Amino acid sequence: MELWVGAINLGFLYAFMAMGVFITFRIHDFADITVDGSFVTGAAMTAVLVVAGVNPWIALSLSFLAASAAGAITALIHTRFQINGLLAGIMVMTGLYSINLHIMGRSNIPLLNEPGLIAYIKDINPGLPYEIWLCLIFGAVIALFWLAISLFFRTDFGISMRATGNNPAMAAASGINVDGMKIFGIALANGLVGISGSLVAQYQGFADIGMGIGSIVFGLAAVIIGETILPLRSIWAKTLSVIAGSIIFRLMVALALYVGLNPIDLKLITAVFVLAILVAPKILQKRQAKAGIAASRLSSFFSGKKPVIAFGLLIVLALGSVFTYTMLQKKPSADLPKLRIGVVQLSNHDVLNMTRDGFIRELSRLGYEDGRNITLYLEDANGDMATVNSILDKFLHDRVDVVVPISTGCTQAAINKIKDKPVVFATVANPFLIGAGTSDAHHLSNVTGVYGAVPMDKMIELTTTILPGKIKVGCIWDPSQVNAVFNVRQLQAEIAKHPAMTFAGATVTGSSEVQQAALALTGQSIDAFVLVTDNIVFSALESVIKAADARRIPVILSDVERLGDGALAACGYDYTQSGAQAARLVERILKGESPARIPFERYRKLTVGYNPDVAKKLGIHLPQALRSFATPMTGGAKKDASPKRLALFVFSDSTLLERTARGIQDELKKSGVLKKHHITVDVKNAQNEYSTGQAIVQDIVRQNYDYIITASTMSLQITANGSKKIPHIFGAVTDPYRMGIAKSAADHIPNITGVATFQPVEST
Repeated sequence: MELWVGAINLGFLYAFMAMGVFITFRIHDFADITVDGSFVTGAAMTAVLVVAGVNPWIALSLSFLAASAAGAITALIHTRFQINGLLAGIMVMTGLYSINLHIMGRSNIPLLNEPGLIAYIKDINPGLPYEIWLCLIFGAVIALFWLAISLFFRTDFGISMRATGNNPAMAAASGINVDGMKIFGIALANGLVGISGSLVAQYQGFADIGMGIGSIVFGLAAVIIGETILPLRSIWAKTLSVIAGSIIFRLMVALALYVGLNPIDLKLITAVFVLAILVAPKILQKRQAKAGIAASRLSSFFSGKKPVIAFGLLIVLALGSVFTYTMLQKKPSADLPKLRIGVVQLSNHDVLNMTRDGFIRELSRLGYEDGRNITLYLEDANGDMATVNSILDKFLHDRVDVVVPISTGCTQAAINKIKDKPVVFATVANPFLIGAGTSDAHHLSNVTGVYGAVPMDKMIELTTTILPGKIKVGCIWDPSQVNAVFNVRQLQAEIAKHPAMTFAGATVTGSSEVQQAALALTGQSIDAFVLVTDNIVFSALESVIKAADARRIPVILSDVERLGDGALAACGYDYTQSGAQAARLVERILKGESPARIPFERYRKLTVGYNPDVAKKLGIHLPQALRSFATPMTGGAKKDASPKRLALFVFSDSTLLERTARGIQDELKKSGVLKKHHITVDVKNAQNEYSTGQAIVQDIVRQNYDYIITASTMSLQITANGSKKIPHIFGAVTDPYRMGIAKSAADHIPNITGVATFQPVEST
């Protein structure tokens, strides 16, 4: 139930933004992209003021005014200087990024324990489930908002505003100040967007500099969806359609998550859905002449004196439909797996993927395998914080036993929304900045996890060992990433302790800006790039390497996995082990230990490495002192340094197969191949059940294992059918020819080879 109610709540909160887009897009025919920035302005103003102790209602009002000012500036640029509206919006939106950062003072402000409006609503809860109580309050507020905005558009001033958008020439001839009306309308629209940003920030528990990305798209989708479903001319119906469109859009996202669709595909699904609802009515209109009569009757109903009743009926119908659907789909608790673990990551990034994969492998080593004794829900929000909230609602709907958020953003959302289930976070630089606790031992009662930032003293030690003497280091980072900002401040503080070192920095807002930032720093005569962990910068690391190589400047970074890409040296944590640590914390919770009694853990495995090939290319002599604490990794070492996974799949616990599996593992260890190529072995046993074997193979393919070894004819057959690409070696098989695996020793399925024991076996 939480999934659907949570989606409706988000729809209510984003309805203010959708109404703002409706005013600019439909009334003034002005696609105002300023909303991507004014949404954050509203959130930033509220966050700063609430943290400072200002009354939340005053903070909300000031957020409205600040966002309105941004809209007014866009409109003034458009009307006074005759600048294209889209271009004016882009300029103001770009400027708002810096302004919002100045307002916030940092990229992220937690509101977890602050007395905002949402906290007040929670305090007056008479005992209803949290999301349902919020839904009732939000529904009442939106009903009042709908009444107010609809009545406004029926006043003389509101009619004049609508006339200005419909026919500016005629409005001007009637004595209406067209430019002034447009300025007011766009300012009002952005003010509503600011209110939406303010409320969303309080709902999700933090304000973030990147939370407004894509706002214009969501707003337009809500407007188009709503007006297509309710294609009526009454202003009551038009404003209602915007609210309905916002709710439907969020429900659509929730439904996509519920049926198991990849969140990466949500935007594609949105586009297809909007296209369908735009095209379908036109097709039906041609085929059904009576459709016009029905629409006319519905329009008459809305244009009469019953809009409030109509709105209530629609809301009741929507909620009733969702409730009925949920109840019909709800499975008895006895049918659900005993243990359910929900893992959510913010985006598809190497560091986050390594954490997730390390978590899954360690769970398997501990005896918890997906499909056998646990169910794993693996979700990726594709960088969208609103989707993170929907995913968390889905976890609550699926009644997971433990939630594992990977990244700071996901952790913030999780600890704000989830209060009665264990939350175990991973790959977070500083959980104390987001309100998860005050120390390792003193934290939220349902929260524990693994955290840590690369120690900057080690980074500086590595840098000064390679480049002794007076040096100037350059760093690039995205100020919207709270982890990156924290690490840069630590780096600057450490550099300040070394009189011979100076710092030069450059910030970026996207990967396309990284190369320009790198070139700018090389132009400042830096001696080395020292890069902290930053998703944006590391996604465009090749641009930094290219700019650095042209000036023979070494690159030192905090991700050992990227040494093979051209960096000279690296000092960083093994994020695979971060995931493994989180898995061990989850195991303790599943065995009955309370998260409140489990202290936060720091990352344990720090790796320092250097690339001698890059040193030779740059003409840098590496001192002997470096070799005492760092590991050499050649240009091709990146691939070998990355941990690989081998699945050893046996079908049953028979003595023969048990000895075979043990012999394989012993020989692999004795040969040294596991250590040399950083291979971990995961043993998987189907317990003599064919369906379990199929599930194991599906999981091997899903987790993208590097190698498979099967022991027994049955495990070979199942794997050969389910895996067509992963290199596969079989053993303990009598006749692979009869199974269709091969026609001869040389003619076999491309990804499969192995050892067969043909009968009869000659004695020796």
